[in-house]
Amino acid sequence: MVDQKIIQMWLDRVKYDIETAKAMLQTGRWIYAIFMCQQSLEKCIKALIASEDKEIIPIHNLRRLAEIASIIHEFEESALIKLDFLSSYYINARYKEDLNELSKGISEIVVKEFIEFTEDTIKWLYQKMR
Repeated sequence: MVDQKIIQMWLDRVKYDIETAKAMLQTGRWIYAIFMCQQSLEKCIKALIASEDKEIIPIHNLRRLAEIASIIHEFEESALIKLDFLSSYYINARYKEDLNELSKGISEIVVKEFIEFTEDTIKWLYQKMR
């Protein structure tokens, strides 16, 4: 049976994390903005999985979560590449020795694009839960 409280818990975290991504953008902490985009999408996909009364496996790879949620085939290849990019920031952003390497190629423009992608994907995922 679908537990609405669990779904709502995930969705509350989604909102918090995307707002945190925007705050990190404003303070110039771009790596953490990207990390929070990954977190937002991870939690939103897990909410979708919970809404389908499937077991939530403790993984963080967005592509794999999309497979579990049976939505992988609905993503265009360009979106899957973005999901993979975001997934790479789950572990790497947590270790300071990786920060210099991770920051290469990241700019304010890139972060804004990923925040927009994340927000659009979240809206799409919300519609799937209705």
